[in-house]
Amino acid sequence: MTKQQSSRSSESGFTLTELLVTIVILGIIGALLPQAIILGLRFMAGTEKRVAATSAAGTLNRYFYGDVHSAEKVTTDPACGVDDVIVHLSRPGTDVVYTYDQPTGALNRVKCTDGAVVTTLLGRFDNTPSTHPVTLSCGAETPCTSPMEVTLTVQSNPAAPPTALTAVRRSSAS
Repeated sequence: MTKQQSSRSSESGFTLTELLVTIVILGIIGALLPQAIILGLRFMAGTEKRVAATSAAGTLNRYFYGDVHSAEKVTTDPACGVDDVIVHLSRPGTDVVYTYDQPTGALNRVKCTDGAVVTTLLGRFDNTPSTHPVTLSCGAETPCTSPMEVTLTVQSNPAAPPTALTAVRRSSAS
């Protein structure tokens, strides 16, 4: 055997130590990778809920100010075939009600005119049985008998502070 042949045979392949180190490293990576993936998915789900709640408050904001401003009367009376009303805003020929459906967590705006009823999903909130995420307060008056200022409070996350949307009705003189 020549010197060149013996050096070639000693350099080919892995040693047992190298193979064991590689197996241990792959085992560690294999054990940690699923946990990292699960943690990432949980973080994404929490972010998705926060984005959805923020989007719902933004959509509510977009409709609420115009509805309150144009309302001639503000009550909590049933309208548009809806019994569980958060707020009922009415003007001649049009009624708008905001309602929260506890089982589905859906916040809806229902607009009914003389011949049509249009329901708009404003968003979904976590449907926790102990809290109602959207509440109404009518300025200084306890019963909502045509207040000038109407406030809806949206609590999309029990751990976060609520968002209060306050809109002012137009004056009856205008």
